[in-house]
Amino acid sequence: MLFAAERLMTSCHLSIDLVIGDVAITQGKSYWACCVDPSSYLVKVGVGLESKLQEWFQVPQDVVSPRYDPDSGHDSGAEDTTVEAPPPYAFLTIGMGKILLSHGSALTSRDPNGCTVPLPPRIGICLDYEQGKVSFYDAVSFRELWECGIDCSGPVCPAFCFIGGGALHLQELVANKQDRKVTIGGFAKLD
Repeated sequence: MLFAAERLMTSCHLSIDLVIGDVAITQGKSYWACCVDPSSYLVKVGVGLESKLQEWFQVPQDVVSPRYDPDSGHDSGAEDTTVEAPPPYAFLTIGMGKILLSHGSALTSRDPNGCTVPLPPRIGICLDYEQGKVSFYDAVSFRELWECGIDCSGPVCPAFCFIGGGALHLQELVANKQDRKVTIGGFAKLD
């Protein structure tokens, strides 16, 4: 199920809720933490370009279907000339008390394949806007779980995607230690 979720929204008939933070980040380093209920079906925790997150969630299902092939069908080599840009968003996929780690990550894991790690009590997210980098941490031990590049050419927002129901408790910045929680569809979600 976690591997299928990595190819998010491929003819999925479950309820899908995307929650985008109300404060966009445009400079500096930002850090926040959240607790994901281990019984959540599937939750994606991360960040993304504000404009692309809106586009991503409003795209018709046929476009995100695995049947959709953006390849032109010819072998001109034109596709090879594009420079690989950092992605407009980065998410950790969480479900069944585990985190699915993306391919190519050099992470510490007891799993010999390095595919999943147990869900820590809190996940920390650190965005370095100027470097165009986001890092995910076990917020209890401060052990890095995953790091990747992200497009920071515009405002970047925290984002959370709930597939089939889930619960998340967001902990605000250390300077403002108030926690917020709101219920959507019977589950606690980001306020």
